[in-house]
Amino acid sequence: MRKRGILVAVAVAATVASVSASASAATSLRGTFTVHFPKGHAATNAPCPEEVFCGVGVLAGYGAATISILEEEFGEVEGSPCLAVARVQQIDLLDGEGSLVIGAMGTFCRPGGSEDSRASPKTYGAPGRWQLTWTVDGSASTGVFAGASGSGVEVMDTDGGVGVWHLGGTLG
Repeated sequence: MRKRGILVAVAVAATVASVSASASAATSLRGTFTVHFPKGHAATNAPCPEEVFCGVGVLAGYGAATISILEEEFGEVEGSPCLAVARVQQIDLLDGEGSLVIGAMGTFCRPGGSEDSRASPKTYGAPGRWQLTWTVDGSASTGVFAGASGSGVEVMDTDGGVGVWHLGGTLG
């Protein structure tokens, strides 16, 4: 039931964001972030907290930033080896000027049928791809992002203990 609640909340936010974005001038929003999670160790991406899945990178036009997954839920996609994903993420500018909160929905898939391989579920470093659409939660965002609206797409690829996020979209 909790998963449905997050999915509904993200869908409602997407509708509100698309209506709000059309009412105000939108600017391009682009970012790239990297997370390292070595085998047997927690993610080590200073200045990120150790207990948070967090990447470090740049948000174009705003500078150095981190992106953290605050909540993430997975569900089955009937007839598919992929998983449905709903997540809430926060992008924090390292200069302290603000935090952008986004809700995202999409899928997580392993390429080339690797999800059906005979490898152990504990196999380390298997590749995966998250393909998500996101919307800004302006009421949860702060500083330069307070009250913002917008939406876009996100692709995150993981392989061998490294994950790379690419975000693109608009911010109003």
